Amino acid sequence: MDGSQVYDAMCRRVSGIETMGNVKNLSNTLEEQRLYTEAKKGKYQRSKVHQKIQEFKRFIENYRRHIVCVVIFYGISAGLFIEKAYHYAVESQHSGVGEVSLPGIIVSRGAAASISFMYSYILLTMCRNLITFLRETFLNQYIPFDAAVDFHRLIANTAVILVVLHSAGHAVNIYMFSITPLSTLSCMFPKVFVNDGSEIPYKYYWWFFQSIPGSTGILLLGILALMYVFASRHFRRISFRGFWLTHHLYILMYILIILHSSFGLLEPPRFHIYLSVPGIIFVGDNLISLSRKKREINVIKAELLPSDVTYLKFERPDDFEYKSGQWVRIACLSLGTHEYHPFTLTTAPHEDTLSLHIRAAGPWTTQLRELYSPQSVAELNGYPKIYLDGPFGEGHQEWNKYEVSVLVGGGIGVTPFASILKDLVFKSSMNAKIMCKKIYFIWVTRTQRQFEWLAEIIREVEENDEHNLVSVHIYITQFAEKFDLRTTMLYICERHFQKVLNRSLFTGLRSITHFGRPQFEPFLTSLQEIYPEVKKVGVFSCGPPGMTKNVEKACQILNKRDQTQFTHHFENF
Repeated sequence: MDGSQVYDAMCRRVSGIETMGNVKNLSNTLEEQRLYTEAKKGKYQRSKVHQKIQEFKRFIENYRRHIVCVVIFYGISAGLFIEKAYHYAVESQHSGVGEVSLPGIIVSRGAAASISFMYSYILLTMCRNLITFLRETFLNQYIPFDAAVDFHRLIANTAVILVVLHSAGHAVNIYMFSITPLSTLSCMFPKVFVNDGSEIPYKYYWWFFQSIPGSTGILLLGILALMYVFASRHFRRISFRGFWLTHHLYILMYILIILHSSFGLLEPPRFHIYLSVPGIIFVGDNLISLSRKKREINVIKAELLPSDVTYLKFERPDDFEYKSGQWVRIACLSLGTHEYHPFTLTTAPHEDTLSLHIRAAGPWTTQLRELYSPQSVAELNGYPKIYLDGPFGEGHQEWNKYEVSVLVGGGIGVTPFASILKDLVFKSSMNAKIMCKKIYFIWVTRTQRQFEWLAEIIREVEENDEHNLVSVHIYITQFAEKFDLRTTMLYICERHFQKVLNRSLFTGLRSITHFGRPQFEPFLTSLQEIYPEVKKVGVFSCGPPGMTKNVEKACQILNKRDQTQFTHHFENF
């Protein structure tokens, strides 16, 4: 009998005692058993057409706010493009510009109008303090504030396409103007050109390098190329400092855009009109962050944990109010840089101090780990101070708006859920009124020692979870996906240890440890049957892109059915 056969036989023997969390009574045992019943993988008896319709309906339900905002924003952008294109195609024939370069003028001016709108209002997506405040108001029902960063990227990518169109249109214009007699140009642009009797036009290099629109346009293309390249996922991972420095070129970019449009060959400048309102809001939001950044925070404790994780415990400012799942930005001037990096708080709002668990995944975080090593701290005679900016809101805060929530954490992506689990248990112990009745926490880790600090938090949660609100499931992925004899024996020992002492052999927790990767679709399917009265389940995942994509795929498959709706919020690290 090979390993897989032994495993199958073992599964049949222990199927009556399979549980997924803190088993306290018979009803809980039965509920947890139903959670992993493989026999419920029957085919869903609906036609493909019906499933597609249901999937589309659920997509509209989950993303209706996103769809409305995107339609409105791009509708305005398209309207501005069409208005300018129509103006120069029809209403400005008397100026003679259209006779010289009609296609180029239409494309360049239409794109310029859309770009002016997009590059102005893209600033609102980076007003973190304003977004954090507004997401707690009624406006969050209509505007998806949690998608601000994704919307920022969408606008930026669209604007790049429009910049290419704008540049291509001007390339056509410059070619046509460079072969147009000076007498004709002086009639079209009397403020720029004077008819001195010469018929020799200015050459293309004058338009590109000697005119204000041309020279500023060349500089803008270079800056945008730098910002776009270093903002890509690849470069952001290998050099966050490069991303941080190049993205701060936005100040120079806006100055050049104002200069670029100020020459006014065809019409008076209008970019400053678009920029005025979002610019004022953006400056105000940054002034709020700047006032916080000036405060030094004392670090109380620092510890180097396994898997290159650095634990920092520091003072909580008196006026610092936050919610579980929120994140902050920190800077450490002792590293010789002013750049701020975002990390999720791992403390709950009721605690007197703040803490972060930071994995050394890049140059800055590696240097931070070395700075807070015992040797470095001894040389500095104390812990270096940090600067704190935040807190800022994000999608994981929505966990308490569902009766049943599923939290999936992988790698260092478990940090938001450490705060959420502690907050939930504390509120439950205080008999606070909360909507959430049950939370399933799935922790996916390569080895049981990879993030041992989280095991301590889970142990604390288990000891204080008097109402059995949290069910924890740990998956160790280091072992081969196809069970061999070694893995089978480990599984048998784990189950026997769990049966005898109600503890995991590997973690010491009441939560059962599983080997391999979680199967999200059957897991979520069983929730539909355990909670038939629940119409909507919140699913929150944070970790590697591959894991969050698997969770999203499972939600999409189940949303094809006219049963429980799964709303997925995710964040990648």
